[in-house]
Amino acid sequence: MALRLAPPLASTGLTMVGAGLLGALLPLRYSAAGLSAGTIGLLGSAEGLGFLVGCLHAHRIIAPVGSERAYATFAGLKSVAILGLFFAVGAPWIAVLRFLIGLNAAGLSVVVESWLNALSPNEQRGRILTVYVLVYGLCFGFGELLGRDLDASGPQFLLIAGIATTLALVPMAAVEVRAPARPHRVNLQVAKALRTSPVSVLACLLNGLILTAFTTAGPLFGERLGLDQARIVLLMASFSMGSLLLQWPIGYLSDRIDRLYALIGLGAAILGVAGVLIGVSGHTPFVVLVVLLAVFGGLGESLYAVGVAHANDRAPSRDYIALSSTLLFVWALGAAIGPTTGTIAIERSRPGAFFAYVLGLTVLFTVFALWRLARRRTEPVEQGREEFLTYPQTSPEIYSWIPYHRGGPEGEAAPPDGEGSTPVDAPP
Repeated sequence: MALRLAPPLASTGLTMVGAGLLGALLPLRYSAAGLSAGTIGLLGSAEGLGFLVGCLHAHRIIAPVGSERAYATFAGLKSVAILGLFFAVGAPWIAVLRFLIGLNAAGLSVVVESWLNALSPNEQRGRILTVYVLVYGLCFGFGELLGRDLDASGPQFLLIAGIATTLALVPMAAVEVRAPARPHRVNLQVAKALRTSPVSVLACLLNGLILTAFTTAGPLFGERLGLDQARIVLLMASFSMGSLLLQWPIGYLSDRIDRLYALIGLGAAILGVAGVLIGVSGHTPFVVLVVLLAVFGGLGESLYAVGVAHANDRAPSRDYIALSSTLLFVWALGAAIGPTTGTIAIERSRPGAFFAYVLGLTVLFTVFALWRLARRRTEPVEQGREEFLTYPQTSPEIYSWIPYHRGGPEGEAAPPDGEGSTPVDAPP
C-alpha cells in the first residue's frame, strides 16, 4: 500500500515545494520592483480566484481526456505560468499568470485526490488523509525555507519552482491504478449550509480572509518591520508549521467539548494574539514574533477544520460531501478577497494594521457565534458527532472519500449523493 500511495504523495510534495517557494518570495519580488502593497494583494487575489474557478470546473477538463492526460496538462501549464513570471512586465500580465497558477493548482489537487480515493482502502483512509496533510504542509514549509538564500529579484527561485512542478509529472507516471476515479460534479448548497450552521460558514470565510491574506501580506509585514529576507522566510515558515501542527491538539480538544464552544474559544484566542501582534515593531525580539505567528497560524487554520466538523455534526451523513464542498468554496471566496484587503491594511498604516484588520473581522465572528450560542440554548442538542479530521484546502475531491461518517460500517467512507445506499444516522 505504501508503494502504491508513494507516487501521488511524492507529486504533491514536489508541487508544494514550488508553491511554498513562490509564496515566500513573490511578494518580496514585487515589492522590490516598486509595486504597492495593494497591487501585490490584488495579484494574490488573482491566484485565489484562479483556484476557485479551477475547483469549480476542473472536472470539465478531466472527464473527456482522463486523469493522466489532465494531470500532465495542469502540471505543464502551471510550470509555464511560473516560468512566465520572470518575463511578465506589468501587473495585468502578472495577474493573468497568477490566475493560471491558481487554476492549475486546483486541477492538480483534484486529480491527485481522485487517485488517492481510488487507491485507499476504507479502513486506512483516516491514516492516509493524515499523511497527505503532513506531506502537503511540511513540503510547503520546506519550500518556504528554500527561499532564505535566493535572490527574490532573480530567476533562480522561479526556475526551482518550475522544475519542481514539472518533476511532479514523473511519480504520477508510476501510479498503479487501472481506472482512476473521475471527479464528480460539485454540488454547491450555500443556502443549505447557512441553515445547517451559519457559524461554520463564517468560520471558513474568516479563515480565508485572514490566513490566506497573511500568506501574501506576511512577507510585506516582515519587510516593514525591517527584517532581512532570511528572517522573513523563517517567520513565514513558522506561521505555516503552526498552521499545520496545532490543528491536531485543537481538534482533539474539540472532539471532547461542544464544537460551538471550541469555535468561540478559537475566536477569543485569535483576538488575544492579534491584539499583541498589533503592537509589535522592529524592536520586538525575533523569537517572540516566531512564536506569536506560529500560534496565530495554528489558531486561524483550526477555524476551518473545526468549522467543517461542527457543520457535519449538525447534518445527516448523506449531506457531508455537498456541505463540506460548499464550505471549501466559502473559504476559497475569502481566499480570493483576503490578500487584497489584508495588504491594503498594511499599505494604509503601520505594519501591525494587518492585525487590526484581523481583530475587526474576528470580533464580528466571535460576537455572532456567542449570539448563536445564546439562541441555541432552546434548540435540540446535536444527536451525533463526526471524529475530527484535518483537511487541506485543496479541492472538493478530498471530501468524496471522507474516512468517517455516522452510520457507516467500520468508518467506511460516505458515498456521494445519489451513489450507493442512503446512509442512516446512528445515535451518539
